[in-house]
Amino acid sequence: MRQLLTAILRFLLRHALQFALFIVILLAGRLLLAEWRAYSASSDAIAALRLASVTADGHGAGLASAATARMHALTHASQATIAARLSEVQTQLAALRAQQQPSLFTIPLPDAGVLAAHAQDEARRRVEIEVLAQEARYLLALQAAISGEDARHTLARLHAAHVSAYAALQQNIRQRQQLEAQHPLAARLPGSDAHAQLSRLEAQGQRLREINLHAYRAWLAQRARTSDTTNAARPAPFAIDQAALAGALAPMHAAMAATETQLARNWIGRWRAPVLDVAPTAALLVLSAILLPLAIKAFFYFVLAPLASRLQPLSIARELQLAGDALPLSPSLPGESRISAVSQALRLAPGQVMLIHPEYLQSSPVSTRNRTQWLLDWRFPLTSLAAGMVALTRLHSDEPASVTISASDDPLLEVAIVHLPAGSALVFQPRGLVGLLCDAGQPLTMSSHWRLGSLHAWLTLQLRFIVFRGPVTLIVRGCRGVRLERAGQGRAISQSATLGFSTDVLYSTLRSETFIPYLRGQQALLNDRFDGDNGVYLYEETPRHGKQPGKVGSWFEGLTDALLKVFGI
Repeated sequence: MRQLLTAILRFLLRHALQFALFIVILLAGRLLLAEWRAYSASSDAIAALRLASVTADGHGAGLASAATARMHALTHASQATIAARLSEVQTQLAALRAQQQPSLFTIPLPDAGVLAAHAQDEARRRVEIEVLAQEARYLLALQAAISGEDARHTLARLHAAHVSAYAALQQNIRQRQQLEAQHPLAARLPGSDAHAQLSRLEAQGQRLREINLHAYRAWLAQRARTSDTTNAARPAPFAIDQAALAGALAPMHAAMAATETQLARNWIGRWRAPVLDVAPTAALLVLSAILLPLAIKAFFYFVLAPLASRLQPLSIARELQLAGDALPLSPSLPGESRISAVSQALRLAPGQVMLIHPEYLQSSPVSTRNRTQWLLDWRFPLTSLAAGMVALTRLHSDEPASVTISASDDPLLEVAIVHLPAGSALVFQPRGLVGLLCDAGQPLTMSSHWRLGSLHAWLTLQLRFIVFRGPVTLIVRGCRGVRLERAGQGRAISQSATLGFSTDVLYSTLRSETFIPYLRGQQALLNDRFDGDNGVYLYEETPRHGKQPGKVGSWFEGLTDALLKVFGI
């Protein structure tokens, strides 16, 4: 019953978590979709508004140029011509204003398609209305100025007529006064010539008084009609008010600014520009990361590797001035070169000392005396630490004892025993060493040699060779087994499998046969090549150090393996 309840609770909890996860995913997707739609709509709106602004600016410049040319041509035109043009402009203005609809340039903006279809038309109409309005105001000012000029001319003409009539009247008065002064009696005596002349002058004077009075009244009436506004001078040459023209598009610019503000608050819009700024550099880096390793590998494969293959083989005994006898090879048949087993029994004689990893010590007689030895060789502390030869178990016995060695922590590892008789020497990588057996009175003879001037060493990154001298028995481990083979007329094996080789071997490198496996990292650039009838080499059957693809730490393991290889470990 308890198991049933537990299973039900687990089932409900699992599906409840799935339900909650689906809700989160759907909400996140909806939010992302809304952000993307808002970003797309704002981007389309800004593009439409910018296009409308550019089109309206160009259209306004053309209209302003045409209006300026027309106004310059009408500067000295007649009142009738100006009135006709003013009527035409007012008609156009009325038609354009009748076409106006509710403005598109409001927040929120309409659909991007509607905005793109009609924004240019509205912007052009606003510009046309403003240009025509400025033209109408100028025509009104010009018409008023011309009307004022006509009124002033009429007033001056009437004034001149009044002055002329008044002068004629005064001349008539002077003539009568002169006639009365010359003929005081005759002028008053009817029937005389003087009286007849005086009568004519009086009648003429009466007509002149009426003419003068009429001219004076006409002048007074015209002066009353001529106000101060008609005394204004002609307006300056017509020029488009650019500030007012820009103000006609102010709603569109305000809508554009508001949309850009919305776009700036959108997180897609905030990240789009920085990403696009660095995208070319990132693409170049990615391309470099793809092509540069290919170029380097191609250079190594087609240039350096063939060059190294043509170099003379490296004789460790000669180059390092080491004397070493050949190692015995047993069994002698190539098919029986396997020298490892899951466990090995090793005889510990009195006067001998065994150093062994505690993990590999399977069984030992109770009569043996054990203690801890912290380093394999105190002359090489870093090498001992890097090879893992630390905290070793030191065994010795006063009577013959059989010690069983086995890799108890890894079922794929096997253990091999390599005997180095007196006078023999073996170049060996301590990574494969788990222990050794030597005489108590004769310490381990171990030496380190650098080969910085060898191209073979640089290409394989093995710049240091560690040499073990006999008499000593090495306890070696290897994945899936260890083999000891004779070099003969030339043998090539993978570098990652090599554990060691005798000093009388001619050591060189051989380029891998195919480029594609090397390019894909499935095969090393160079293989180890061993030559020499008496020389032998030692290798593990399935190397696996530094080969853990897909793991997070694989790159770190590759780096540490390369460093250890440089130091011959």
